[in-house]
Amino acid sequence: MKKEGQHTGMKNIVLLALPQVQLLDIAGPWDVFTAANRFLNTDKEDTGYHVYLVSGTSEKVIYSGSGMPLSCSHTIYDIDFPVDTLLVAGTALSVLEEISHDLYHYLQNIKSDVRRLGSVCVGAFVLAKAGLLDGKQVTTHWKFADTLQKSYPKLEVNVNPFFIRDQPIYTSGGVSSGMDLALALLEEDFGKPLAIEVARHLVLPLKRAGMQSQFGDALPEYEIKSPFTKEVRDLLKDKLGEAITVEYMAEFLNMSVRNFSRVFLKESGMTPGRFLEKMRLDQAKNLLEYTEMSVDMIAVKCGFSNAVSLRRVFLKNISLSPAQYRKAFKTAE
Repeated sequence: MKKEGQHTGMKNIVLLALPQVQLLDIAGPWDVFTAANRFLNTDKEDTGYHVYLVSGTSEKVIYSGSGMPLSCSHTIYDIDFPVDTLLVAGTALSVLEEISHDLYHYLQNIKSDVRRLGSVCVGAFVLAKAGLLDGKQVTTHWKFADTLQKSYPKLEVNVNPFFIRDQPIYTSGGVSSGMDLALALLEEDFGKPLAIEVARHLVLPLKRAGMQSQFGDALPEYEIKSPFTKEVRDLLKDKLGEAITVEYMAEFLNMSVRNFSRVFLKESGMTPGRFLEKMRLDQAKNLLEYTEMSVDMIAVKCGFSNAVSLRRVFLKNISLSPAQYRKAFKTAE
């Protein structure tokens, strides 16, 4: 029985590619949708997906970021079929400055004609530049989330999820997150059993554990770019196992606690306590990846009161326990 809101019938999926596109941004969703066709009832020719690779330029042959040539069936100038779902694949940010404004006009014009509009990885920048994400909750590759937020302040960027749905806009995180999004769209269209079957066929979980942010540093470089913040980071980096207070940080810089906290928040965008927690989290992640040290010892070395406290911080920030993180990211022997 079809659930309420579930869609059936044949749907045209457009994967919109630009020069220097990341191959997996296209190949991942493509394999999810085409694999679904194999498992659908083949007697019903009007059920499933037609998937099209469409160039966002006037050229049908474009080159991926790895140099592989891609032959598109259409360009944005000659699409001659109704589009159900359009996903903009990611590319190098520098490419976006070279793209014709025709692309952004095309997306603006097609918005009202498609059921779903979305992006993979930094494809969110294309939708944002077209003005289609204003007021929306969105995500993108964890490395570029801060750039997206600062470039388009009307957006609400959340780096944690693998994908976000803010109807009728769908945005996904970095690279392989496009497959997480495609599986979610498949489940939305044809139900969970088929989505599970496709996920198993592709040797993927239907829903990945943790958050996209587990793949990046808790404290990326962009959060320590000011000289003031770097000075605090340099002060703390060899003392993370010690009891550190805001008073200690302020005294080192010959500032009052109140003035230090105010300046630090302005320079880094977070409180000193949150900054310290992120530094400790990054050190714990590093020790879990590269050492055999027990979780209890890591907790003490990184300044957490005990393993329970360390676990709580991991779950809060990346939705994985320290043991789960080690299992996922421990270096190969």
